[in-house]
Amino acid sequence: MIDTVIFDFDGTLADTNNLIINSFKHIYCKYYDGKCDVDYILSTFGEPLEKTLKRDFSGFKLEDVLKSYREYQVGRFDKEVSLYNTVPETVKYLHEKGIKMGIATSRLKTSTLEALKNFDLDKYFGVIVTADDVKNHKPDKEPLIKVMQELNSRKENTLYVGDSKFDIECALNAEVIPALVGWQKHSLELAEKYKVKYVLEKMWDLTKII
Repeated sequence: MIDTVIFDFDGTLADTNNLIINSFKHIYCKYYDGKCDVDYILSTFGEPLEKTLKRDFSGFKLEDVLKSYREYQVGRFDKEVSLYNTVPETVKYLHEKGIKMGIATSRLKTSTLEALKNFDLDKYFGVIVTADDVKNHKPDKEPLIKVMQELNSRKENTLYVGDSKFDIECALNAEVIPALVGWQKHSLELAEKYKVKYVLEKMWDLTKII
């Protein structure tokens, strides 16, 4: 019986795709020739931002690239980011049913908490583990293990909902039940590759699983 649901944030609860892609386009224009492979950027979703930037902008100071990336997003979050279909009602329903809920994301703590507060979702999650809270990031199991420990949950009773290969591999490494959102470009491909049983057409589908 599932009594715990842990969520990723970007691409799972909130549609941050355009904001992230446009932020990368901005820094590619500033530091390179402007060419930005969107499919490649999408493939990095779920990976900590600093890890991606260290690898792809190794010839520049990380602090400068991070500053440019974040400066682009100032004033744009509210305009370019929205929750996916049925997310608010699903989270509220699960909370009312006594399901323990947490978040395991590669987003930084400050921006995660601000986003959840802006969407009035912060009150529903007992534990929020971000990139600042762990040494080993997804796909390592540490983020999920940390959430489960703080929620006092068992892996066999825990579902992890995500949108990327990093999320699925994290779930498998932590031996929890993976669920994949079906609204991303590579969702069906990932579901087939990792043999994911639960693929959500909309977040409300979680209520049928539980």
